[in-house]
Amino acid sequence: MKIVDLHCDTLYKFFEDENYSLNANDGHITESYLKNGGYSAQCFAIYIPCKITGDKAFNFFESQYDKFSKMLNNSTLLSHGEQDKIRAVLTVENAELLNNDITRIENLKEKGVKILGLLHNGENCLGYPHTADRYVADLPLKYFGKKVVEAINDTDIIIDVSHLNIGGFYDVANLCKKPFVATHSACRDLLDHSRNLYDFQIRAIANSGGVVGIPLYSYFLNGTNKTKISDIIRHLEHLIDIGGEDVAAIGTDFDGMCCELPIKNAGEMPILTESIIDNFGFKTAEKICHKNALRILK
Repeated sequence: MKIVDLHCDTLYKFFEDENYSLNANDGHITESYLKNGGYSAQCFAIYIPCKITGDKAFNFFESQYDKFSKMLNNSTLLSHGEQDKIRAVLTVENAELLNNDITRIENLKEKGVKILGLLHNGENCLGYPHTADRYVADLPLKYFGKKVVEAINDTDIIIDVSHLNIGGFYDVANLCKKPFVATHSACRDLLDHSRNLYDFQIRAIANSGGVVGIPLYSYFLNGTNKTKISDIIRHLEHLIDIGGEDVAAIGTDFDGMCCELPIKNAGEMPILTESIIDNFGFKTAEKICHKNALRILK
């Protein structure tokens, strides 16, 4: 079974360790892991830490993009679009890099960014993050955030609402004229975590034609430090019950989490895919594992 993973934080290791390379990764993703796991595409997020703001955020993005390009140039397996290779899809997590400059969206287009996550865990120039604070949760997108959503409508970039607050989500749902996604979010009806999606949010994403990538991170799935396969299956079942089988996808959050996993790395993903086949049947499993995500990433 092929895999398309909508989110990993592997690129951030380039920032943390200048000597890092994909095949020296001591975490979840290497070229051999991707090959053994049956991947057809992996989304690599350029994560902008919340402490990096303004033009420093844009400069950080530029430096991370250079390292992404170097990673592909040194790879025999990954490509930004070459056939017969595993597709490396560039995404952004935290659009602070735009720094109130709408013209920078053109720069993202030129660099091949496919998915734009509006926020991470802190307020930025677009809006406000998920939070247990009721007041902050209800705040709408800022003026610039709304302008970004409207501008993205005229591009092939996809908006990612993972980490976004409720008020901002409503604005995206109302202003976005095409599919939008949550690349790595689970179901709030099963675990009341502010990073998870209420049923109305799942329906809104499904109605847009978008997808939700269920993560492997235990704190979003069961609230403990240990993920079980049954947790992932349970959230996928709820996702499909609420939004239909065309909304379900995988967004592992590999190299961006610290918990005990039943799948130690990307090379062990067949453990999960076999369970998905067993629980949903082969045709639905194909949608969950790769077809739904590929429809979005076309």
